[in-house]
Amino acid sequence: MERENPCKHEGKQVLLVEGINDCHVVMALCKTCHVPENFGIYQCGGYVEALRRLNALILQADKPEIIGVVVDADLPDVTVRWQQIKNKPELKAYPFPENPIADGVIFPKQKDRPRLGIWLMPDNKNPGMLEDFLLELVPSNGIETAKNCVANAQIQQVASFKEVHFSKAVIHTYLAWQDEPGKPLGQAVTAQALRPDTQTANAFIDWLTRLFNP
Repeated sequence: MERENPCKHEGKQVLLVEGINDCHVVMALCKTCHVPENFGIYQCGGYVEALRRLNALILQADKPEIIGVVVDADLPDVTVRWQQIKNKPELKAYPFPENPIADGVIFPKQKDRPRLGIWLMPDNKNPGMLEDFLLELVPSNGIETAKNCVANAQIQQVASFKEVHFSKAVIHTYLAWQDEPGKPLGQAVTAQALRPDTQTANAFIDWLTRLFNP
């Protein structure tokens, strides 16, 4: 019997994420923080694809009971991403606040619409992505050293990454110095190289728990 892909869950309680790293990080956080395993994760392949799947799930006859969505806020501003989501026609039934809520938005079931939660990485307040969230899981001295290292590589013109990916370069630089360098992000959480005991991580775990355990 073929084993189900843990990042392609199709059930009544599902969390939509952008990429494979998002899926593995969320799974590792849930395991480490003992989040009840009553939902699955579906990796969509990007922000646009995540919203397309959300729309499809909401409109299909056999809808999920609860849907969570985790997408990157990205640049230039978290409110830009929020307005893009808020203006989707399929989501008009939900009472969106003007701006995202720091603790994560959760909408109760609306008529023929499922219970819905939205989290904008990293913290619903600042522009960024998964890696910015993970930087919060690193000791401050480690992050500053990694940032200085990456900035120096830019000065020396040996770095070719786009500026928008600065946080990605920093987190992977830091992980390159840990035991078993180069661990994937999810494994780094499991191995405690990234420690989910920060305010942002706790807020995310609390949002997940509240969303899928109404």
